[in-house]
Amino acid sequence: MAQLGRFDGMARVRPPATVTHPPASAGAKRRLAAPHKSAPVAAPRTRAVRKSALERREEILVAAVSFFAEHGFAASTHVLAANMGIRQALLYRYYESKDALVEAVFARVAGSRWREDLPAVLADRSLPLAERLATVYRAYADQDDGPAIRLLMRAALDGLPLPSRRGGALTDQIFAPLLDELRREAGLPATATRPMLAAERDMLMLLHGAVVFQGVREHIYRAPVDSRDAVIGLYVETFLAGARQVIRTLHPGRANPAPRLPDRAPATALERLAVRRTSQGS
Repeated sequence: MAQLGRFDGMARVRPPATVTHPPASAGAKRRLAAPHKSAPVAAPRTRAVRKSALERREEILVAAVSFFAEHGFAASTHVLAANMGIRQALLYRYYESKDALVEAVFARVAGSRWREDLPAVLADRSLPLAERLATVYRAYADQDDGPAIRLLMRAALDGLPLPSRRGGALTDQIFAPLLDELRREAGLPATATRPMLAAERDMLMLLHGAVVFQGVREHIYRAPVDSRDAVIGLYVETFLAGARQVIRTLHPGRANPAPRLPDRAPATALERLAVRRTSQGS
């Protein structure tokens, strides 16, 4: 048998086959030519701005007012902290308990939102009572924003003390000064001499309740409001027309009407100028 050659027993290695591809379409060529878009890269994490204890406490309180107004007082502070992007432990570093936080919310809504000059506005007899009273209740309505109205409603339903706290401020800031003006017009003693009657408080609550319900319509029912100022002006005029008559019946035989300013103050210089320009333009 003839000997095999040196390479005869080895497998022959075939050259790689040439692979052919169909010509690329015009759309594929455009896609290949387009620049490659890299995946979005997360922005580098920045260190949170360090806040003072006072700033952080205020931040938590502001968030709590909106949170409890929207979700009720049974809502968890764990959820509140998560919504703020902080740990619950940090929240309790500034408010030792949920009760302490709710107490701070009550103080914010019931106390600090009152304007201290409301009694002085009602006592300014250089203006008609209707104008003074409308100014006071427009300021009151501006302070009672959506969260305040919602917190008031929720606290009342849950038996919490927020409504009663506001009631004390309401008497001192609006009811007593207003009743003094109505009694003065009727020739009756001031509240310092003769305390407010229960019927008088009910009478005053008619106007106040109307203004509060206007806020309920606006912030809870989401009803459209054309002009809050105009609506409050209408409430005031309607209330005074009846209150000036009713208050005399609550103190029979004691009323002695005193002279009062007209319901409409004389036009100011700016108002007269506006009227003059309008007449000249026409």
